[in-house]
This record gives sequence, structure tokens and C-alpha cells, in this order.
Amino acid sequence: MKIAVPIEAESTRVFTRVGRAPRFAVYEDGVFVETRPNLHAHSHDREEEHPGHGKGHGHGEGHGGGHGRGEHRGRHGEAVEAYSPEEVDLHRKDLGNLNDIDVILCRAVGPNMKEALELSGIEVVKVRKRDGENAEELIANYLKEEKS
Repeated sequence: MKIAVPIEAESTRVFTRVGRAPRFAVYEDGVFVETRPNLHAHSHDREEEHPGHGKGHGHGEGHGGGHGRGEHRGRHGEAVEAYSPEEVDLHRKDLGNLNDIDVILCRAVGPNMKEALELSGIEVVKVRKRDGENAEELIANYLKEEKS
């Protein structure tokens, strides 16, 4: 089974949001295989290829930042991306380098990314901070839980 974990750019520390993570750490049967770029995060740098992408996402600079159209606030006041079939399609196009992944472990995932992952056949498993601060811990704890 191949598992991906969203991680920071310079370490294997778990990145909270799937769509914003710079990279993914990929494991196969519990063994680290490689890191892969998050093409969706990188697509924000290519706005001209995605007309309208980022309008009201609330993801910060260059991505509709703030409380824009198509966005609302979560129960803790954080910007929450509104669901849109068009956004799901854009997110799905950015998942090409994850097409062999079975499971993605994440702390948070927006509704469009969650649906895009599931439509691509990737199981989304939400985890908590206590499950691991870095990808290695997270994978070890997840696999231990799966076996029990």
C-alpha cells in the first residue's frame, strides 16, 4: 500500500493542509520511497493556466486572500473554501503525480480537494497532531493502528 503525507518544503514535518503543502512524502508498505511536489500548491504560481482559480479560496497572497467570494468562515474563524464542481475538476487535474497513491494521511483538507482525491481513488484519512509531528511518526502510528 502506498501512502502519502503532506509535508513542509525543507523537512518531513507534517503540513496541516493538503492543498497548500509544498511536497508529499511517499511510503510503500511503511518504507520511505520519495518526496513529490504538490502540483496543486505549485498551480497557484501558474494562475494564467487556471483562469478564475483562486477566486475566494482564502489561501493567502495570490490566491484570493481574505474573506472573498465563494468563501466562508469555519467555527474557529478560519477561511473555508466553498465547494464548487469546477474547483474539484481543477484540483483533480493537479493530482496526476499521486495516481499510484492508495491513502493520504492529513490533518485538514478542503471540500474540493477531498472530493478530487476520492474521485481519483485515493482514500483520505484525517489524523490528529498527537498521531505524529513528522511523516515517519505518522506512518508508523497509522500502520500500528491498522494492524490492531
